[in-house]
Amino acid sequence: MKFDFAKMHGAGNTFVMIDDPTASFPLDASVIRRLCSMQEGLGTEGLILLRPAMSEETAFRMLFFNPDGSRASMCGNGARCVVFFAVRRGRASSRPCFETDAGQIEAELVSATDWDARVRVRMTAPKNRRDGLSAGDSGYRYASLDTGVPHAVAFVADVKCVDVQAEGSAVRYSPVFEPEGTNVDFVQVVGRHEAFVRTYERGVEAETGACGTGCTASAVAAVEAGLCESPVIIHTAFGADLSFDCIRGADGLVQSVFMTGPAHVICEGTLSVELA
Repeated sequence: MKFDFAKMHGAGNTFVMIDDPTASFPLDASVIRRLCSMQEGLGTEGLILLRPAMSEETAFRMLFFNPDGSRASMCGNGARCVVFFAVRRGRASSRPCFETDAGQIEAELVSATDWDARVRVRMTAPKNRRDGLSAGDSGYRYASLDTGVPHAVAFVADVKCVDVQAEGSAVRYSPVFEPEGTNVDFVQVVGRHEAFVRTYERGVEAETGACGTGCTASAVAAVEAGLCESPVIIHTAFGADLSFDCIRGADGLVQSVFMTGPAHVICEGTLSVELA
C-alpha cells in the first residue's frame, strides 16, 4: 500500500504525517514502530494519520500514535502540524475544526510559507486536577492535570540540573499515576510571563525536544499557582518558543487555553507500507 506523507516538526517535536483518505492505513503497532524507528523508518517521535471526518461539522480526523505503537488521545505539537499538513493537502480551510480522540479542536493557520507555518490551536480544557503529589526519587511535588493526555508538573529551580530521564521515568511509572501512567514536565519560571520546560514523554519513554500538551499543562499549572500571568511564553528544550493564552473562569481555574507555535515541513513523498 502506498501513502503520501510528510515528515514535520513542531517546535522540535518530530512526526510522520500520513494522508489516509480511505482510512486504510493498518493500525498495527509493529508497522507504526517500524515507521517511527531511527534504524528502519523515518526517525520520528510520533505518527499521525489524516483521515476523513466522522462528523459533517469537522474538516478531518487526527489519529496520533506514539513511536512505541501505542495510541494517544491528543498531541499539541502534532495538532499544529496536522493543520498545516491538511491545508497543504487541500483537506481543510485555514480555520478548521477537527476531530481527535480527546474531542473536537478548533485551530487557525495564522501564517504560512511553502514549508513553514504558525498555527493557533484551542487546546482541550484542562481536567482531572490533583495537587501536591509525591512521586519519583527527587522530592519534587507534582501537580497533575489532563490537557488531552495526563501530565505531572513540577516546579524546579533550574531545569538544566534535572535528570529528566531518571526522574521522569520514575514518576511516569509511579503507583500514584497507575494504571495509564503520565507524562512528566519540569518547569523553571523565569518571569511573570515566561518559563523553561523539559518533558519526559510517555510512549517515547525519553525526553523530547518539545511536548505541546506538556507545555500547555506547564503554563496552566504556573498560572493557577500564581507564578505566571497570561500570556505565558514557554521555552522548549529544542529552543523554540510556544505562546499560551490561559483564560480563567470565575473559580480562578483555567477554563480555556490557546497555544500558538510553529509547524515545519522537513520532507515529503510517498511511502510503501508492508504488513510483513
